[in-house]
Parts: sequence; C-alpha cells; structure tokens
Amino acid sequence: MRKLGVHVSISKGLVAVLEKASAMGASCIQIFSSPPQSFAGPKFTDSDCEAFKTKATDLGISPIFIHACYLINLASEKETLRELSIKSLVEDLRFGDKIGAKGVIVHTGSHKGKGFAAALPVVVDSINSIFRQTHGKTKLLLEVASGGKGKVGSTGEELSQMCEVVGSPQIGVCLDTAHLFAGGYTFDTYEKMESLNKMIQTTVGWESIECMHVNDSKVAAGSFRDRHENLGAGFVGTPALKLLLNSPHFDKLPLILETPGFDDKGPDKKNLDILKSLVK
Repeated sequence: MRKLGVHVSISKGLVAVLEKASAMGASCIQIFSSPPQSFAGPKFTDSDCEAFKTKATDLGISPIFIHACYLINLASEKETLRELSIKSLVEDLRFGDKIGAKGVIVHTGSHKGKGFAAALPVVVDSINSIFRQTHGKTKLLLEVASGGKGKVGSTGEELSQMCEVVGSPQIGVCLDTAHLFAGGYTFDTYEKMESLNKMIQTTVGWESIECMHVNDSKVAAGSFRDRHENLGAGFVGTPALKLLLNSPHFDKLPLILETPGFDDKGPDKKNLDILKSLVK
C-alpha cells in the first residue's frame, strides 16, 4: 500500500498529531520537533514519546519523519551558527529515536557564494560531528534544495558527494517535487522523467532516498525559489505529478504533503484526496 501523508503541527501535542493525520486519511506523517524558526529543541517528556509510539502503532501510521528547524546551516563559516545547527540536529535525531522516527529531514544550508567545493568539507565535518554524538536508528536525510542563493544540495551531484564523503549508513536523501521543479528538473513528459530517473540513479542512487515531499510550485521551473503551492494550483500541475508519482522507483517512496492548504492552514484533506487520486 502506498504511504501517503501530511506535515502536521505539534501545537496541540504529539498524540493529537496522529489523531489529526488519521482523521484526514494519512498513513505517514512529518512534524517539527519545536518551532521551526528557533533553535529551541524538542521539549516532550519520555512519557509523551511513549504515548506517541503506542498511538502511532494503534493507528498504523508509519513511517514518521521530523523536519529540522529552518535556521540550520551546516555549511556556515560562522562557528556559533554551525555549533547551534549541529546541536539542533543531535537533539532531533535523539528525539527521533524516542518516537520511532525514520528520519530527520534537513535543508543543508548555504555556502553564501563561496562555492560548493569550499563548502563540502565544512558540511562533512558538521555531519561527522553529529554522527559522533548519535548512535540510534533515525537517519539524517539531506533534502534536495531549490537552487539559488548558494543553497547546498541543489543537484543530485552535490547530494551524492556529501553522502559519499560522509560514508555513513545513517545518512540519506529526501526529494521534493517543488524543489526539483524550481531547480530546473521537470517531469511532464516520459522523456523528461527518464532523464530525471537517470540523474538520480547515477548520482545519489535510489537506495539512498527515504521519502519525497509532494508539493506544487508557485513559481516557474528553473526559478530557484522555494515556494510551495496546493496540488493542481501551481506551475507543476497534476498531470506532471501523476506521471512522476507513478514512475518506477518514485512509486515506492513515502509521500508527504507540505502544501499551504486551501484554507491556508497547512496540508489538508483536500490536498491529500488529490494526492490519493494521482497515485495508482
């Protein structure tokens, strides 16, 4: 069975996340562990985490993903920011182990114009530092970026190099339809799909990819801007999404919605129903 899910707010507590997702018809989820615009870190008790795990099992919701906070920059030359980024991801990975999460998804950061080659050893050193402090089952998943402004991990080649140099089974990749599209990877024809499949297979490899965010895009292909839109309301469109989501390899990935919602309150049942209509 295809695993189709949504990003859900934790504002009403961990168990409430699962109840909301289940009511919408989701079979997997993504959450933040704390407010995404801060380095506050997760504040849930061990009892909260155990109750969450039990409820997730009862409702059959799996896998579970955590999205790291937006302030993280593992490529930063600013030591304080890099240390805060490392600490935040260590906390999220430990929290992930407590709730049985499959992975912590992170935007790697930006090299601020110095180039990927210069940023690579900094990113690798940051990730190695994280892994020296974490030894659980939850993976660190590098999300493909939308490109522009020195964003690290905007191409399959950059993601591949980071994963290869780190060389740990604890690292993986998360795709995003809007980010791929904004980065210039389009998939509205079988020929373009074949090209995208080939790019992934010859760079990160399908075995590294643990999930995919499904979002339409408010901006055109190749714009290098990260602007999510509701399914069918953006430049990607449902025909291209349907072609992508049912393509070999893509059809095996858990799919998570991060759409703004038709009521502007985040991923909703309407978006999830559209997603369900697109997949076989």
